[in-house]
Amino acid sequence: MLKRKTLAAFAGPYMPLAAIGLPLIVYLPPYYAGSLGLDLGVVGLIFFLVRLLDVPLDPLLGHWMDGTNSRWGRYRPWLAVGTLVTMLGALLVFMAQPGISPFLAFAQLMFMYVGYSIMMVSQLAWGATLSSDYHQRSRVFGWREAAGVLGMVLVLMLPWLVGRATGAHDPAPGIHAMGWFIVAMAPLTVLLMLVAVPERPRLAERTEVSWADLKALARNPLMRRLLAIDVFAGLAPGVTGAMFIFYFEHRLGFSASEASLLLLIYFVAGFAAAPLWMKLAGKLGKHRAAAVAGVFYCLAHGSLALLPAAEVSDAMIGMAIAGIPYTAPLFLSRAMLADVADADRLETGLDRNGLIQAVLTTTLKIAHAAPVAIIYPFLDWIDFNASPKAVNTPEAIMGMTLLFVVSPILLMATAAWLIARWPHDEAAHEKLQAALAARDAGQG
Repeated sequence: MLKRKTLAAFAGPYMPLAAIGLPLIVYLPPYYAGSLGLDLGVVGLIFFLVRLLDVPLDPLLGHWMDGTNSRWGRYRPWLAVGTLVTMLGALLVFMAQPGISPFLAFAQLMFMYVGYSIMMVSQLAWGATLSSDYHQRSRVFGWREAAGVLGMVLVLMLPWLVGRATGAHDPAPGIHAMGWFIVAMAPLTVLLMLVAVPERPRLAERTEVSWADLKALARNPLMRRLLAIDVFAGLAPGVTGAMFIFYFEHRLGFSASEASLLLLIYFVAGFAAAPLWMKLAGKLGKHRAAAVAGVFYCLAHGSLALLPAAEVSDAMIGMAIAGIPYTAPLFLSRAMLADVADADRLETGLDRNGLIQAVLTTTLKIAHAAPVAIIYPFLDWIDFNASPKAVNTPEAIMGMTLLFVVSPILLMATAAWLIARWPHDEAAHEKLQAALAARDAGQG
């Protein structure tokens, strides 16, 4: 069993990564469209194009990592370099000033995404090698997701704390504080992981990946199903995040600092519930626990439509309940993916763990980018005004509300249905590990 200090050291770098990922969905698009003065449709296009251009990068990174064989390990050098790029990119993106051109906003965002991708893929791939045990993998990625939620909680506190300290409604100081938090946390957490977490040597019979191997991976039924699960499960919170500020400020009448507090409660509940989902996964299996979480998400998110306007106490309770299932689909799908990588290694003789982890990272990025690209132009079309304190028509508010409430429920329900039909359980995994052990012993 992996020691807690090893799990904590591994999970640490996901704190600054999640602290980047949340503002990219929730805070930065409205900030660029409102305070920095860019057109709403242009902002949606910028954030989508960056994610679209980033799509082929993750698989390339994963493939290059699989072929790395340095004296420091396979993933350690990549994580170190990615951290430096991410830090510089965060400074550029979070400290942007009013009057920024669309091209400069795109270039700075793209630069940060490169570092973010290197960090994300290297850390995920490294984590997938820490254990081959069916339930230990739930612990590995459960710890990682808990660290990510903690990073979100800490970064979410900043706008609220800055707003309370200054008494101003300008979101810029809070956004700047988020950037400094990322720049401070990234080197500290990564350095601890580089020093304290071991790397497993490559286990492949052969290391050269051909085009036929890549096509075979695309035809792998487990991989295809998990990709579909990840897309639908990622789109649901992606839609919620892209519209959260709009819904709670313009529909329910909360201030920016109050909305930040509510989102903070949501993630605190997700952090607190993570151990419960790990225990449930140990009892039911990873995919069944994820399916339960998906159903819970649909019911809890639907209840947000019943929240009365400007009632903070009711909203706090609603957001606490809605946050309970947040972490489960995310970390359990990563634990399931590690099992898929083992099945792929048995079938092909290739240890392409980095590539496989990168593919799922790519789908999640698409799932988080697509809502901004689709919903922001639609909101523009129905004449929804995203500026702070703007007065919108009842028709615009209703259209925005329907998108916020109904879309995530339909998406997560689809993901839960797909997860419930997952064929690889603990018994199948034990047979897989026995076959791998027998083959590895024969090669030795």
